[in-house]
Amino acid sequence: MSDRIRVLHVDDDPDLAEVTGTFLERADDRITVETAREATAGLERLDAGGIDCVVSDHDMPGPNGIEFLNRVRERDPDLPFILYTGKGSETVASEAISAGVTDYLQKSGGTEQYEILANRIVDAVMKRRAEREAEQTRTHLRAITDNSMDAIVTVDDDGTVRFANPAVERLFGYEPTALEGEPLSTLLAAERAADPHEALDRYRSADGQTVDWTAVEVPGRHRDGHGVPLSISFGEFTEDGERRFVGIVRDVTERERHRAFLERSNDIVSVLDAGGTFQYASPSVETILDFEPADLIGDDAFAYVHPGDRDRVLEAFRESIAGEEPNPRVEYRLERADGEYLWVESVGSNRLDECGIDGYVVNTRDVSDRKRREEKLARLREWTQDLNYARTTDETTQLAVDAASGVVGAGLSGVHLLNDAGDALEPAALADSVPTFFEEQPSYDRDAPPGTRSALAWEAYRGDEPIAVDELSAFDRLDEETPAESLVLHPIGDHGLFVISASTARAFTETDVLIAEILANHLKTALDRVDRETSLERLHDATRGLIRADSRESIAERIVEAASEVLGFSMTTVRLYDEAAGGLSPVSVSPAVEATLPERDVFTPEGGSLNWAAYEAGEVRVHDDIETVGAVDAGTGLRSLMVLPVGEFGTISIGETEPGVFDGTDEFLARILATTAETAFQSEARTERLHRRSIELERQNDRLEEFASVVSHDLRNPLNVAQGRVDLARRESDSAHLEAAARAHERMDTLIGDLLALAREGERVSETRPVDLASIVEACWLNVDTADATLTVDADLTLRADESRLQQLIENLVRNSVEHCSPGSRAEPGDAVEHGGEGVAVAVGTLDDDVGFFVADDGPGIDPDERADVFDAGYSTTQTGTGFGLRIVRQVATAHGWEVRVTDDAALGGARFEVSGVDAVERPVEKWSVEE
Repeated sequence: MSDRIRVLHVDDDPDLAEVTGTFLERADDRITVETAREATAGLERLDAGGIDCVVSDHDMPGPNGIEFLNRVRERDPDLPFILYTGKGSETVASEAISAGVTDYLQKSGGTEQYEILANRIVDAVMKRRAEREAEQTRTHLRAITDNSMDAIVTVDDDGTVRFANPAVERLFGYEPTALEGEPLSTLLAAERAADPHEALDRYRSADGQTVDWTAVEVPGRHRDGHGVPLSISFGEFTEDGERRFVGIVRDVTERERHRAFLERSNDIVSVLDAGGTFQYASPSVETILDFEPADLIGDDAFAYVHPGDRDRVLEAFRESIAGEEPNPRVEYRLERADGEYLWVESVGSNRLDECGIDGYVVNTRDVSDRKRREEKLARLREWTQDLNYARTTDETTQLAVDAASGVVGAGLSGVHLLNDAGDALEPAALADSVPTFFEEQPSYDRDAPPGTRSALAWEAYRGDEPIAVDELSAFDRLDEETPAESLVLHPIGDHGLFVISASTARAFTETDVLIAEILANHLKTALDRVDRETSLERLHDATRGLIRADSRESIAERIVEAASEVLGFSMTTVRLYDEAAGGLSPVSVSPAVEATLPERDVFTPEGGSLNWAAYEAGEVRVHDDIETVGAVDAGTGLRSLMVLPVGEFGTISIGETEPGVFDGTDEFLARILATTAETAFQSEARTERLHRRSIELERQNDRLEEFASVVSHDLRNPLNVAQGRVDLARRESDSAHLEAAARAHERMDTLIGDLLALAREGERVSETRPVDLASIVEACWLNVDTADATLTVDADLTLRADESRLQQLIENLVRNSVEHCSPGSRAEPGDAVEHGGEGVAVAVGTLDDDVGFFVADDGPGIDPDERADVFDAGYSTTQTGTGFGLRIVRQVATAHGWEVRVTDDAALGGARFEVSGVDAVERPVEKWSVEE
């Protein structure tokens, strides 16, 4: 606040006002005077603000001094106002005092009066300023005390509470006014009630005032009696000449909790400076690392980090300091006092710029157990992966035992499987240490008395949950002595029991028990898989016998045999559909069916049997208990039933005397058996059809042979006689009728030859051998009457064929080109044939886009609409053609497995016959051509 004092002097005498102002400013250099000639002007100036004191005459034009004072008080009740008048009286003075004048001074002679007036002005202004400052202070203090979260109390020299702020009620449960006049000990624990007086005595003493009283910790007491940890800061002041003590009281419950957390926490809480030096370490550092917290203060924190992890931890610290990673989490090894290293996990938090902390806070946790657990689980994963690839029961069980020994440390472990008789759990694999502790290999009989190891083992095998014992020697359900102390018995389904055991008590942690459970589950899965794969292999071998069976009855018998011996089903029946009987007739049954069920009847559509329902639906039906579905065999002892349709042939029904015995694997394997059985029945049916077809073909061949004999003997002999008679007649006469008869005889001879070829050769070939195509073509050309035709051969091909049949094919194609010049000429009887065989060009070559050859000519070609008919028997376009030549061509090709088709030849323009799909043999062949 400025020391300047601005005075408004109101007087109707301007000269006197000027003189007064000059003397006032000379009397005190802090005073500055402004003037006004009457009250109204003075009020206007006051409205402008900035005036610290008003000095006014009384008698003035307009409102007098008293009236002016009243109007000033309406505006500002506290503004210093001095009535400075020359015509004073007691009445005026009384009215002025009543109106609230600050001071009253009568004008007099001499200049001393101005010094008096100046002093009174300064005193009035400074007093007002002091009062305003005090009021502001009181307002501030009131706001502070009323809104403070801390309790504030004022006590006198006797320790009596004189003031309490509202926060006292939140902290102690007392209303502030209720505490006033009460001793301070009301707020303290009973055992510390005398402390306030002792503390005040110490404080009043010379030595006590040298003590730091800013944070005295004492136990407080709430109104309801519960304790409140307090921190009190003391101060002193004087009020009305008496000493007062003020206490600011803070609830430090949260701080105490935090302190307790730090002192009792299993984690290490440390604070580092920006360079990584320990500034604080919680008490748990002694428990975890065996260091005294004070011994670490000032040390480089990273010097205790394992050298192999140090760079990584430092990098995380630097990134966090730089703000790149706010709260890094790092796992590393930390050195203990004994020089060993411990796996820990630390989470950092940068609080270097945070008031009250000024450090880098690190929370460190011992994760050695977790790391060991992770290592065990990692090793367990390796073992279980090996289990997934085990092929045999011996390999599988030994892997499980080795895993229990290596991962869990269970050196007395073993896998005990149920024997074939179902009355004992016998060892399949044992840990190496077992022979050292057991004189005989442990085996567990089903009927052993209670209290024995065997009884306990069978209890676990029959149960749904494993049995775990930390100390067998103190286990009240076991009377028999045993070298084992820690034990976990884990059932592995129907296979048997997994025994995880050690010779020391409490050898297994919770993690070990969990690992044992995981290992047992994997062992069960692996054994299930091995059993399934073994069954599949045996089933595969059995199905070969099904396929080789030569009758329906034999197939059925082998199905029953496979179901019993390979898949382990006790009651199996194979039913086949019998059209004559009108239903499913039993063809083969297992011995257990004959011993348990009544004689098997035919299941018809009207019989309501489960067999017929599955057969008709074409789907597998599994019944957990036929007693609940109204089955035909209800009441016979049969309970579980699985019916598998075998296509159109019948069903396989598999049953057991216990309900709900079939699982997914049983159904899976049974489906494979049913599918194979269907294939076997299909194969048998196909073989039977082929056999019948073979017999029919033999009969047809016999008829063809008989026909060929008739043709060759009974027709050729009369024909030969007729040809001879015509030849004799032609020697005696030149009749044109004899010439026509001779041509007719030649045509009959050709027809007979073609018919014999079709009947006797058919679609069969003799032994094949490599044949040179070009040589065959040359021989065929010489065997056919080619007249003036020409032949070109460009055929570098050796193929495997029946040489005589191939020659027959080529001769017919060459003859077709030379004699018919392709069927496209369509000559009618009596018409001249274009080309007539004279000048016909014939070409033989190999195919470009396939393995094969072609025969082509330069005739008019074949109409595309008729190309599909040219290979039909009897098809001919000339009077002299038999219609069998091209039919024989297709027959020979088919016999070899070749394809033949007719198309146009781009080079010659006529017909082109292509033979493809031949079996080529590598052999060089020279190109050649011949002309006649």
